[in-house]
Amino acid sequence: MTKTIFFLLAVFTALHVTAQDSEYPYPSLSPKGTISQVVGNTTIAITYERPSVRKRQIFGGLVPWNKVWRTGAGYCTKISFDKSVIVGGQKVDAGKYSFFTIPNETEWIIILNSDTSLYGSYGYDAKKDVVRFVVIPTASNRFYETLNFDIEILPNDANIFLSWANVQVSFEVNTTTDSEIEKLISTELLTRKRKESQLYAGAAEYLLYQGTNLSDAIKLADFAIELDENNGWARDLKIKVYEKLKLYEDALSAVNEFIEHAEARQYEHEQDRENTLRQLKADRERISNLMK
Repeated sequence: MTKTIFFLLAVFTALHVTAQDSEYPYPSLSPKGTISQVVGNTTIAITYERPSVRKRQIFGGLVPWNKVWRTGAGYCTKISFDKSVIVGGQKVDAGKYSFFTIPNETEWIIILNSDTSLYGSYGYDAKKDVVRFVVIPTASNRFYETLNFDIEILPNDANIFLSWANVQVSFEVNTTTDSEIEKLISTELLTRKRKESQLYAGAAEYLLYQGTNLSDAIKLADFAIELDENNGWARDLKIKVYEKLKLYEDALSAVNEFIEHAEARQYEHEQDRENTLRQLKADRERISNLMK
């Protein structure tokens, strides 16, 4: 019986989509939605069909408590990662997964399953679960008429929010960005194996905005300048790191060194020299005031 119901639902959906693709004039009650976001070194994408409240009781009504929910309408919701990530404290390989939940008044279970062909939760098999973990729902200050997924960027990681009616749940996705960059810095840059000046400058900026290992950031900026004395990005980063550390004399020395270099070097356009010197003189004045 279950297989028959699933078959009929699939046929109805296929006919409905075909009609819409031709000259079907009526909007879908649950339009398709997609959200895609680059997070650090990883692209996260979610595709789903978005039902609306339409004056119905959603949780504990249309969506029963304690039962597997497709977390959308129509075909199962899908989430994909183009690199391996950590979800719910568990490693998830790069790929596409169906996304199910089991809602409850006090806690929800989030499920990523390997079968992405399902219509709704018909045919769902817990043996194909990749991860399953618990999150705590919260009341939303905003009423969401239509089911909504959102991806909030943390520093190189993300929070995924699921919101509908006045209920919201969220969970964190951790990428491999930081570990990969830290490995690159320790094994290839601080050991000076690489020869690309911009690669060193980029690492210095990464450490600056992470606010960690700032002494290494200065080393990396210096290495970048040794490889390319015209690397203004690295010279500017060196000033910013010293200033962040409140080493104002060192910052002022780096500014004066940059000014001397800018006055002597060849620029393709003279306006570039003037713009650089204008900014550096403003930096010198600001840092001098900080030393008073």
